[in-house]
Amino acid sequence: MAFKVVIAGAGVAGLTLANMLERLDIDYIVLEAYREIAPQVGASIGLFPNGLRILDQIDCYEPIRKLAQCALKEGYIRDKSGEPISSMENMSEHMIRRHGYEPLFFDRQMLLQILYNRLQHKERVLPNKRVVTIDHVEGGVNVTAADGEVFTGTLIVGADGVHSTVRGEMIKMARELQPEEFGPDENELVPCYYKCSFGIAQNVPGWVPTEQNIVLGEGNSLLVVSGPENRVYWFIFEKLPEVKYGADIPKYSKEDEAEFVKKNINLPITEKVTFGQVFAKRTSSTLTPLHEFVYKKWFFKRIILLGDSAHKPNPIGGQGGNGALESMAELINATLRKRAQRDGSLDNLSDQDIEVIFKETQAARHERADLIVRLAHEMQALNAFENPVLSTRVWKVLAPYQGTEFGLNQVSTAFMGASTLKDFPVPHRPRAIPYDDELPATPIGVQQSKIVRNIFIGGMGLIILVTKKAFRLPFPELTTWGETGIIDLSWPTGGFSREFLNSLVSVFSIPLMDKDPSPRIHLMNFLTQLISPILIYTIEGYRLGNQGTILSLPSIFTGAMQLQGIGRMAPLHGIMSAFFAHQLPTGCAVPTEVANVLTTALTLGYLLPTVLSFSPSSNLRSWQNWVALWQFAPPLFNVFTYVFSIGLRRWQRGSKPNEQYEKEHIFDRYKTHDVGGLKSVYTFAFVVQSTSHIATLVYAWAHPDISIFKMFFDVPNPFKATWSLPSLSEKIAVFFKYDMLTAVTAIAASNLYSVWTLRRQGYIKTGEAIKAAIGVVAGQFLVGSGATWAALWHWR
Repeated sequence: MAFKVVIAGAGVAGLTLANMLERLDIDYIVLEAYREIAPQVGASIGLFPNGLRILDQIDCYEPIRKLAQCALKEGYIRDKSGEPISSMENMSEHMIRRHGYEPLFFDRQMLLQILYNRLQHKERVLPNKRVVTIDHVEGGVNVTAADGEVFTGTLIVGADGVHSTVRGEMIKMARELQPEEFGPDENELVPCYYKCSFGIAQNVPGWVPTEQNIVLGEGNSLLVVSGPENRVYWFIFEKLPEVKYGADIPKYSKEDEAEFVKKNINLPITEKVTFGQVFAKRTSSTLTPLHEFVYKKWFFKRIILLGDSAHKPNPIGGQGGNGALESMAELINATLRKRAQRDGSLDNLSDQDIEVIFKETQAARHERADLIVRLAHEMQALNAFENPVLSTRVWKVLAPYQGTEFGLNQVSTAFMGASTLKDFPVPHRPRAIPYDDELPATPIGVQQSKIVRNIFIGGMGLIILVTKKAFRLPFPELTTWGETGIIDLSWPTGGFSREFLNSLVSVFSIPLMDKDPSPRIHLMNFLTQLISPILIYTIEGYRLGNQGTILSLPSIFTGAMQLQGIGRMAPLHGIMSAFFAHQLPTGCAVPTEVANVLTTALTLGYLLPTVLSFSPSSNLRSWQNWVALWQFAPPLFNVFTYVFSIGLRRWQRGSKPNEQYEKEHIFDRYKTHDVGGLKSVYTFAFVVQSTSHIATLVYAWAHPDISIFKMFFDVPNPFKATWSLPSLSEKIAVFFKYDMLTAVTAIAASNLYSVWTLRRQGYIKTGEAIKAAIGVVAGQFLVGSGATWAALWHWR
């Protein structure tokens, strides 16, 4: 039998598949239940980069873009009174720069008309042909329409929506031929959590025609979006009193809709517009239950379900239609692979051949479809305050401080793993964030990634446990300069703060004054290797993608280093990074003015106090003051970075108002202006730290009284109750050794985890990851931990 595809349903999924098949010169026929191919049923559709990329491949993007007209300029998250909680300007432009395409909203009927108009063989799209039965025959299927006409094809694609006739026929056929294939009726397990009023309005008084508004509520939420020709598309989601399943899911009448509207007539959307005002200008509206599901199996014999008939998310994420496009693309990909295996022919495909095509299609889409359904459900729950504590924390505490990158990242999550037509060229459209199929390597799955992350976090926790056992500073004994001298600081004036600072100065003075050179050389190596942690904690704090997280407060870590030791802070920062660090290239952006002052701030804030602390002076008070100042050096570097960057920013801004300057630089995250400054400071840090590391090792190797192994690794068992160390000098030396050992272990492990993250995300291949990991391990010995970290960040 010659290959022919029967498509049930002339919706977005069905007509898109028809366009794909036509461009491949594959025969098809589309059976549509309605009398019109593109009826106006009052529905809108949002197309996002993942769907638009596919439409671009089949030459449908440009007519769609021209039709949409309205670019979204402002996006708001609003509380239940309509007051803004957070906002984002230039939404469409952000999406174009990130993913190559802007989100487009318009009537669903408009999209159907474009897809239909693009077809050359419109005679293959038949209206008023509702599918009623499907029969499996030798080499194909017979599909009977409601008027009795029979259509024969190699396979049938059920693109007929949530209430799919094709699905019912597939289950019926399976029960007759292979009763065990599907088990209990999945239809009865389909949940419904929300009902939704949606519709189209036009010329709404007070509405800003370039806005998108998400309105939070208690048990409800709203999504209201601008469209072409002054249209407004609304969705009001209201949680059902209890979850309904299968046949118990309610159907709603016009009377139910009228009652719903009356109940919500005064619901605020913005400060100036209520739902009642939008509804009064409606051109169409509907009240419907919202099914949420991904069926376990989408196919049987020569029948496959795709689109809403197989996977249906809550529309809050706007991914229903886009997901259908992805599924159709994967069906085409699997079909073309089969054709290539059969020397370019699809004729006379066996049942086994069809099953391979269908299996590959579902395998490529099922996990991602499940992800999209889950993300939409979680978003709806968050917006409707299903968990009031969580929603309050997210929207009232975090959202105002996280900036636009956080919100954009959440949206981007739905796009990156998108499918595409493998044998069709992808038109070049510049974008900052690659899709997964454009990466050098295939990203690693979520479950495997979680396992590695949990192992890493467990290791960091173990290091913190070791520090609790190993950090044994004898504070009552820490009152002298060296072991016998007097500490003569003129600041602070008195009390606990002075006593504590004296203790810290005493800790550092003992190896500085020790007759044995080993502790002093160890400390010199150690303190210079701290340049990278201090520097990189600060850089990560300024990265756009880390705003609103604890990583954006580097002074917490640099200050705590001086109180708790880097051996505790390094694993803690590693844990926080594993949970909260940015995941996308756009999140890497650092303000240019910050990148350009880092070397100066590092030199004055940290290097200068460190060098002077190791420089003996005949003026003992002066020397002690430098050692005391060093205790503040890490957070002092943070202060200098902030002050210098603010000064540079004001100088660059000149006489421009701050708001104007911000608007001019809103898209800097998509450029690389910060890279030069960052590479310079990484190079500077590498040179200083590697030079210090090599110099101290050479000195120790050449000195007859120093053992390099003992200098770094000769420590007692941390889990032993008492150590019986003979002198204060020994006690301090052991503390510094443990502080460095635990810090280096945590930093090296964090570096390896960073390499793993690059591989997990697909930015490097496995071979590159292995080489980088070997470099990290070797670097600990050859150039030191800090220099290795600086080199890794420079390479990354």
